[in-house]
Amino acid sequence: MKKEKLFANSSYKKLFISSSAASFGDLFDMFAVMTLFTYVWHANSLWITLIPVAYTLPSILLSQAAGNLADRCDKVQLMFLSELVRLLFTCLLFFTNEPLLALGVLTLRSMSSVMKVPAQLAYVREVVKEEQLLQASTLQNIMFQIAKVVGPFLGAAALTITTPKACILVNAAACMISIGVLFSLKKAGKNIQGQAAHSSHQPKETYSNG
Repeated sequence: MKKEKLFANSSYKKLFISSSAASFGDLFDMFAVMTLFTYVWHANSLWITLIPVAYTLPSILLSQAAGNLADRCDKVQLMFLSELVRLLFTCLLFFTNEPLLALGVLTLRSMSSVMKVPAQLAYVREVVKEEQLLQASTLQNIMFQIAKVVGPFLGAAALTITTPKACILVNAAACMISIGVLFSLKKAGKNIQGQAAHSSHQPKETYSNG
């Protein structure tokens, strides 16, 4: 029997496109933010060291809660709302002209992005066959690693002919692509195991167990 190709699954293909666009946009944007702090605003070293904190601290603090939320909510809707909020904060970042305000916007934007990751992982488990889960996870990880190299490289190349604020707009465009793809996704069916977990555990107990 002929084995079905992973990208024949339209739901996974759209999710892959969405996550790839978001990954490239984020890393493109991060390089632009570092340049903005260093060469445009001439911020001191303390402000610059707080940039990675603004990107990663929300993930450390909210990952568990985001995982519980992803188990209880519609995955596609959660990813869509997360990207929409991320787009709004990216546009706000474009109009920000002070390091302190920029750090606040970056932190809030990172908080919205935290909600997308567990929803994305849960959605993959729903739409991809069990024997293809490893392949699906590997492909997304490879694309993320490629984005970590190519994103800053493209950002540096772009900064030779344009401004950091223009690079932030590139991330906004990537958000719009991701939102458009997510909007076209059909809602996944309810996960039976997730329903059982929801009915047998209270939110506080679920969080504690996690």
